[in-house]
Amino acid sequence: MQAAIVVAARPPRRRAPGGLVLVGILVPAVALGGGVAALRLGGAHALAWAGAVGTPLLAGAGRFRLPVAAALWLVAWRTDGLVAQAASVALIALAAITVARLVAHVATDWSIAVGLVLIAVVDIVLVWGTHQVQPASTALSGAAPRSIPRLQDATFGSATMGWLDLVAPALLGVVARARLQAAAATGVAAGAWGLLLFATSTVPATVPVLAGLALADADRGRLGRAFEPRGARGGARRDRRGAP
Repeated sequence: MQAAIVVAARPPRRRAPGGLVLVGILVPAVALGGGVAALRLGGAHALAWAGAVGTPLLAGAGRFRLPVAAALWLVAWRTDGLVAQAASVALIALAAITVARLVAHVATDWSIAVGLVLIAVVDIVLVWGTHQVQPASTALSGAAPRSIPRLQDATFGSATMGWLDLVAPALLGVVARARLQAAAATGVAAGAWGLLLFATSTVPATVPVLAGLALADADRGRLGRAFEPRGARGGARRDRRGAP
């Protein structure tokens, strides 16, 4: 699913001039940490209802996506088992792509790339460093609204992924130039990373996206220049202007 999202996600046609750096860098990691904190403080029902209402709205954003999202919602509502779960996961994937496109509309590509690295680090700390994710996920799963599809997390069979586990590959898709290459790397890395589930019940599922980012052919030149000292950047520009 993460690999498919990378392929499906595309940058918006129009982007705000002079993108906001902090949006791409901080928002994903803050959303992950804030969501876990809210769940640990008893906000599971509020987040569950936010997912139930917000997911179909985000998934159906667009003239051509609206009927697809409506059909998926009906399948998730009127069926059971893996069929309903697959429709719910597809809805969340479409919603995640919408979120990523909104972020890409106001944030620079290199800041989104930095944000993907940061969210993976935060994910690792929360899952293996503080052991906060498993209790939070359990609380969220138990707060599902009745009579309507549960869309607060992506569950298929015995596997459960959080919203940001699907938003992360969508963010990769909107900044990757070599999207198929990035998707393949993400899919292979996700399969290998999932083997850790034989040793532990929970893994930070945003980490495989870093493999895709490494092969995404994103604007690494701009990313590198962003961290150069200001004088070095100016000197490099002068050298280029003075070169024959």
